[in-house]
Amino acid sequence: MSGHQQRKMNILVVDDAPDNLMLLEAILEGENFENIFLASSAREAYEYIGIVDSPKRATVDLILMDVMMPEISGIEAIREIRSNAEYQDIPIVVVSARSETQDLVEAFDAGAVDYITKPIKELELISRVRSMLRLKSETDHRKLHEDELLRLAAELEEKNRRLVQVLEELHEDMAAAGNMQRSLLPDKRISIPGLNFSWYYETSENIGGDLLNIMPLSNDMAALFILDVSGHGIQSAMLAVSVHRMLSAWEGANSILRLPDGTPRSPAEVANELNSEFMLDKNNFQYFTMIYGLIDLKKHTLTYCRAGHTPLLLQSRDGMIIVCKEGNVPVGLTDDCKFEEFTLRLAPRDRVILYSDGITEARREGAKEFFGDENFLQLLRKTRDLPVDQAVQAIVGDFKNWLDGTSPTDDITLLMIEPD
Repeated sequence: MSGHQQRKMNILVVDDAPDNLMLLEAILEGENFENIFLASSAREAYEYIGIVDSPKRATVDLILMDVMMPEISGIEAIREIRSNAEYQDIPIVVVSARSETQDLVEAFDAGAVDYITKPIKELELISRVRSMLRLKSETDHRKLHEDELLRLAAELEEKNRRLVQVLEELHEDMAAAGNMQRSLLPDKRISIPGLNFSWYYETSENIGGDLLNIMPLSNDMAALFILDVSGHGIQSAMLAVSVHRMLSAWEGANSILRLPDGTPRSPAEVANELNSEFMLDKNNFQYFTMIYGLIDLKKHTLTYCRAGHTPLLLQSRDGMIIVCKEGNVPVGLTDDCKFEEFTLRLAPRDRVILYSDGITEARREGAKEFFGDENFLQLLRKTRDLPVDQAVQAIVGDFKNWLDGTSPTDDITLLMIEPD
């Protein structure tokens, strides 16, 4: 232990004999122990320690305690000191002329940690004092470290409590956002004369980047779309909601779906409008795929624009499926793209199927193969004779059975439409 550390530590000497107090003080000061308090009785020692209120109260790092004292013996004083939890770590060294075994046993039982007999041997005293102060210094350091760990643990516990609270609030907010997003989906109670349709929508998280809609524009015209925003999470969901609102806003002067004369804008023109509105640098470098189409119930046609989305499927009543792969890049990737549109003739009971790659690119846990296009086409053929709503339920059911309990890692979206 360095001298600097020694001078900072306080030694309390307790002895009813003035000569002994002076001797011990002289020996200790001769070894540069400067912070020395002298008490001629146990009661005075209590004042220094703080067991009783007194202006003498000081921080005590070591006590040298005489045994034979009037009123309160050194053994009784040690017991009193040790009965206070605050003073458990103060080393107490008994200094006494008595060296009987019984005295040693009583001293150690009371709480002493060492014993020095009188007459005092200077080298022995200094050695014991140094050893006890080193022990006290290490104990104080350990306690300081433990107190710091307890403080940090309490702070960590409080931060964890706040984090749990924030996560719970975030979960509630995300659930509310998911409910809001699902409220944008077509109302299954609403029918469109001349069309049978059904859909399925499931997000891999509370909120998703997929959305779909089908809506009547007039007695002879209906619009439909499906979209899939790149990425996952809040930003993807917000972009999906923004695009959905624009593609669902038929009424209003600012609608991108209609021309000034009130007639529908072509799917290619709608895609071009969206492309200029949602370029990468305007939307955190996110893009989206989509199919937007118009069904003319009078002409029995579907005119659509495909922007990077999974192919549109046309299934005839005999089960044959046409995979319509023609189209352009996703919306927002490049500002020099001019989107194209395509027209299909619809025979009675032809089915138009729009879907997301969350179906065809799904994988079971631990497996390498995807669900794939062919499995999906097989499900469409298998369910061709079922009504549209039952066909959608059966397809999803068989798809979930194939997953065998694996949670989808991407949104699952399916829209099936069949003209009367």
